[in-house]
Amino acid sequence: MEEIVAKLLVPNSKTIEQGTKELKEAFKKPEAIPALCDVVVTSTNAEIRQTAAVLLRRRLSKKSHWNKVDPAVRTRIKQGMLQALVNETVRSVKNSIAQFIGILGKHEFPNNTWPEILQFIHTLCNSDNAVDKELGMYALSIMTEISKDSYIVHLESFAILFTNTLGSLTNVNCDLAYYTVLTMKHLVPIISGHQQMTNLYYNLLPRILEIINAFAQDNNTKKECEMLEIIEELIEYAITVIVPHVRLIVEVCLSIGGNKDVSDEVKIKAIGVLGWLIRSKSKVMQKENLVEPIIDAMIKVMSQKPNLDDGDNDTSNAEDYYQGDPDEYTPTTIATQTLDMIALHVPPEKVIPSFLSRIEPAVQGNDIYAQKAAYLALAVLAEGCSEYIRKKYLEAFLKCVCGGINSPHLPVRNAALFALGQFAEHLQPEISKYAAELLPVLFEHLSQIYSQVQNAGSLPSSLDRIFYALETFCENLDQSLQPYMPTLMERLFTALDPNHWSMQLKKMGFDAVSSAASAVKEGMLPYFPKILEIINIYVNADPMSENFHVLCDALDCLAAIAQTIGNDNFRPLAQETLHLGLRILDTSTDPDNRRAAYALVAALAIVMKEDLAPVLPTVVEQMIGTIQSSDGIETLYDEEEKEGVDVYDDLSESDDDFEEDIASTSSGDSEQCKYMVENSYVEEKEQACITLKEICANVGAPFLPFLEKSFQEIFKLLNFPQDDMRKAAVDALQQFCISLHKINTPEGKQALYNALQMFIPKCAEIIRSDEERQVVMCALDAYANLLEELKGDVLVGEGHREAIMNCVIDVLNLKTACQDADVESGGGGDGGEDETEAEQDELLLEYAGDVIPKFGKAIKPDDFVLYFPNILTLVGNRTKKRNSESQRSFSYGTLAECMEPLDGYIDKFAAQLVKMWFAGAKDSSDEVRNNSIYGLGEMVLHGRDCIFSCYGEILQCLSTAVAKESHVGTLDNICGALAKLIIVNSNLVPLDQVFPAFIERLPLREDFQENEAVVKCFYSLYQQGSPILRQHLPNVIKVVAHIYSNEQTPNDETKHLVVEFLKTMNRDFGEEFANSVSSLGPAVTENLQKLLS
Repeated sequence: MEEIVAKLLVPNSKTIEQGTKELKEAFKKPEAIPALCDVVVTSTNAEIRQTAAVLLRRRLSKKSHWNKVDPAVRTRIKQGMLQALVNETVRSVKNSIAQFIGILGKHEFPNNTWPEILQFIHTLCNSDNAVDKELGMYALSIMTEISKDSYIVHLESFAILFTNTLGSLTNVNCDLAYYTVLTMKHLVPIISGHQQMTNLYYNLLPRILEIINAFAQDNNTKKECEMLEIIEELIEYAITVIVPHVRLIVEVCLSIGGNKDVSDEVKIKAIGVLGWLIRSKSKVMQKENLVEPIIDAMIKVMSQKPNLDDGDNDTSNAEDYYQGDPDEYTPTTIATQTLDMIALHVPPEKVIPSFLSRIEPAVQGNDIYAQKAAYLALAVLAEGCSEYIRKKYLEAFLKCVCGGINSPHLPVRNAALFALGQFAEHLQPEISKYAAELLPVLFEHLSQIYSQVQNAGSLPSSLDRIFYALETFCENLDQSLQPYMPTLMERLFTALDPNHWSMQLKKMGFDAVSSAASAVKEGMLPYFPKILEIINIYVNADPMSENFHVLCDALDCLAAIAQTIGNDNFRPLAQETLHLGLRILDTSTDPDNRRAAYALVAALAIVMKEDLAPVLPTVVEQMIGTIQSSDGIETLYDEEEKEGVDVYDDLSESDDDFEEDIASTSSGDSEQCKYMVENSYVEEKEQACITLKEICANVGAPFLPFLEKSFQEIFKLLNFPQDDMRKAAVDALQQFCISLHKINTPEGKQALYNALQMFIPKCAEIIRSDEERQVVMCALDAYANLLEELKGDVLVGEGHREAIMNCVIDVLNLKTACQDADVESGGGGDGGEDETEAEQDELLLEYAGDVIPKFGKAIKPDDFVLYFPNILTLVGNRTKKRNSESQRSFSYGTLAECMEPLDGYIDKFAAQLVKMWFAGAKDSSDEVRNNSIYGLGEMVLHGRDCIFSCYGEILQCLSTAVAKESHVGTLDNICGALAKLIIVNSNLVPLDQVFPAFIERLPLREDFQENEAVVKCFYSLYQQGSPILRQHLPNVIKVVAHIYSNEQTPNDETKHLVVEFLKTMNRDFGEEFANSVSSLGPAVTENLQKLLS
C-alpha cells in the first residue's frame, strides 16, 4: 500500500495515473483501509503518512462508507489513530490525522459508540504536562472544525474545560491559548439557545480579547487573524455575548488597527470587525460614544503613507481605496469601507460634524496623504448621508472637492475625483445644477490625460477616477447634458479610436458613451452613425487582436443605445443586431461576452417586442442553462491538501444501493474547502435574470411557454449568496407574476395563483431574514408593485394578507434581520427622545410604508379598517418632531394615501387625524407641511359628511397656512385642499371670501396632481350654477386653458374633464372664452383652436 501511495506523489502524470488506478483496485478489497492506517503509523516518509491520512478521510467521509468497515477493524482504526496522533511529530501529518479523527467522531458520536475519544481529549487537556494539554486542545480544535454539530451534547463538559484552560494560563501568548480560542470559535454557531455556553462566552470574552491583543504584539499573522474571527462569528450567531463588551472590543480593534508594527493582514481583520459591529449594532455603538473614536482612528489609518515596493517611488501605484476584491484589501481600503458603514448606519446629524472636524484641518494642511484621506471621507458620506448633504452642505462640499481636483498632488487629485463621482451618483438632482462648473473641469482633465497618453505612452492612475466622475455625472444629468454633448462626444471619440494602444481607455470610452446615451436618449442620434461605425470595428475584430478584448464593452454600449435612442430609430438595425448577439452566444465561452450578449437581447426585447419570438427557444434555453450552471464555482482547499486534490476527488466510493446518511451528506471536507464563484459568472447569471424579465415584460404572449420553467429556475436564485443576484431574482419573479395576471383564462389565473403561492411567502422570508437592506427593499417593492398591478389577486392565497401586512409591521417595529433594533427602546418608533435613524434605515421604512396604501386599495374598506389602528399608531409615532424631517414627511404622506382605501371609516379616526394634519401644517419642513395639507385634503375628499363639522377649523388652518407659506408645492396643496372642500360641500365654504384667494394662486406651479381636484371643483360649481364661478369665469377659463396647453393633467380622466370644460365654456360663453384665451398668447390660442375645430 505504501508503494501505491508513493506513486501519487511522484511529479509525473503517468505515474500518478497508474497509482490512482492501483488504489481504486485496492479499495475493492476490505483490507485496503487497515493497510492505509498502517501506512499512517509506520511509514518513515512524512509526506506519505500525510497523504494516507487524507485518503482515509476522503474515503470514509460518508457514514455509509464507514459502516461497511468490519466493526473489529473500526475499533482498531479508532485506537490506532489516537495513538498515532500522540506519537506523530510532524505538524502537517498530525493535522491530517486529527482531521481524520474528526470525521470518525462525526460518524460515532450520534450513537455514542466512541466515548474514548472525548475521554482521551479531556485526559490530555487536564494533564499537568503542557505538551499534553496543547495536543488535547489542538486535536479538539481540528475535530470541532470538521463537525461542530456532533458536539452539542458535550457542550457542558466543554464549558468546564474552556474555563479551566483559560483560567490556568500563566502566559496568554501561547499555543494552548490559541487552540482554545480556535475551538471556541468553531463552536460559536451551535451555542445559540444553550444558555450555559452563552454565559460562558460572555464571561470569557475579556480573556479572549486579552489573548488576541497579546498575539497581535507578537505579529503572528495567521493565528491572530483566525482568533479575530471569533468576534465576527459571535456578531453573526450570538450578538448578546458581544453587546456588553462592545467598548472593550472596539478598544482592542482600534489598538491593533492603529499599531504600525502590526501586519496589514491583521489590521484589515481588526478594522473589519469594527465594520461588522457598526452594521450590526450601530445604536449600541452610538450610546457608548464609540462612533467618533472609530472615525478618528479610520481617518488616521487612511492618512498613512502607502507602503511601496522597493524602488517604487510612484505613489499612484498605491491607490488602493477602489478595490472590490477582499484579497486585494489594504488598511486604507477597509478603513474607507468602515467609514462608509458609519455613514450608512448612523444618523447624518451625528456623523457629518464628526467627519468635518477632521476633514477641514486636513484639507487646509500640507500633508498630502491626510488630504487624500479627507476627500475619501467626503466621498463615503455621499451615499449614507445624501439627503442631509443635499439640503445643508452640497455647495460647500463641491467647492472643497473642486479644490482637491486642482491639487498638484496626484493622490489628492484622484481622491477628489473619486469623491466627485460619488457625489454625482448619490446627490441628485441638486448636483446637476453645478454641471456648468464641473463638466468643463472634467473635460480639461480628460484632455490632459490624452496628451499624456500620446506623449508618454502611459496611462495615469487618475484615468479611471476621471471617467468614473464623468460617467456618473453624465448619466444623472438626463436632458441637461444636451448642451455639453458636442464637447463630450469629441473627447469620447478620441478614447474610442481603434488605432490607439490603450484597451483600458477604450473600455472606459464605451462606458461613458453608454452613460451619455442613458441621459440624452434620442439626443444621441447625431452621433449614432459614427458610434455604430466604431462598434462594428470592435465586434468584428479578429479574436487574436487586442481590440477583441473590448468586445463586451462595445456590446454593452450598443445595448444601452438600442434601448434609449428610440424604438423607431433603432428598429432598422434590430435584425442585424440580433444576429450579432446570437452569433456571440453561439461561439463564445467567455462569461463576460455572453453577459453582454444577454444585455443586447434584453435591449432588443424592448425594441422588437413580439418580433423577437422566433429566437426565444434558442436564447431562453441558453439563459436557463446559464442560471442552472455551476461554471465558475471553484473549490478552495486547505493549503496542505490542494496539491493533488484531483486524485483524492476521484476516490469517493460510488454507491449503487443509494444507502446514504442524510445527516452526513455534506462531507466532512466541507470544512476543509470553501467555494468561490467568479464574478464574471455571477454577472452572467444576473444578466440572464434581467433579460428574461425584459423579454417577459416586452415580448408578451410568445414568452408564455417559457414562463413556468423560467420562474422555477430563477426562484432557486433567491437563496444565492450575492445580494445583487437575489435582487435580480425578485425583480424577475414579480414581472412573471404581473405577466401571468394579464392572461385572461382560467389556466392563466391558476398559474398566477400557483406562482404567488410560492413568491409571496418567500418575499416575507426575505424581508424578515435577509441581512442586506437593499434586498429587503427590493422584496417590499415587489409587494407594492404586485398590489398596484394585481390588486386583490395578490391576496387570494391562504395567509397572503397576513404575510404582507405582518412583514410591513415588523419593518416599522424594527424587527427584521437587516435592522438594528435597540432592544431597550423596544423599537416601533416611540422609544425615547432621540428617534433619528440612518438615512438608509429610514429609506427601508419608506419602502414598507409604500406597501400600506396599495394593500388598502387591494381590499375592501371594511377589511382595511381592521388594520388601520395599528398602522396609525406606528406611522403616527413617526410624525413627532423628535423624528427626522424625512421620517415625518414619509409618515404624513403614507397616512394621506391611506385616506382613499379607508373611505367611509375615516369618521372613526377623524379627531386624531385632524389634530395630526394641523400639527403637520405648522411644521418647519416644506415637505412635511406639503404632505400634511395633502392629507388634510384627502381626508376631506374621502371622509365626506363625517368631516362637515370640521370645515370651520380646516378653513381657518388653511387660511393661516396660506398667509405664511412660500413653498410652491405646499401652496399647490392648499389650493387642492380648498378645491376638495368645495367638491364635497360648497355650501359650507364662504365662497365669496375663499374663491377669489383660491383663483389668485392658480394655476398650480409644481404639484400638478392637484389639478384633478381644481378642475373637478370648477366643473362642480358650474353644474351648480354658482354665481361666484360666473363672476370669475375669465380667470377660471385661463387656468383651465393653461392646464390643457401645458399638458398638466395627472390622468386621462382629468384630461377628458378639461377638454369637456373648455368646449362647454366655448359653447356657452363664446366671447368671454375668446377674450380670455387670446390673453394667453398665440401659442395657446392656436392649440385651443385645434382642440375646438
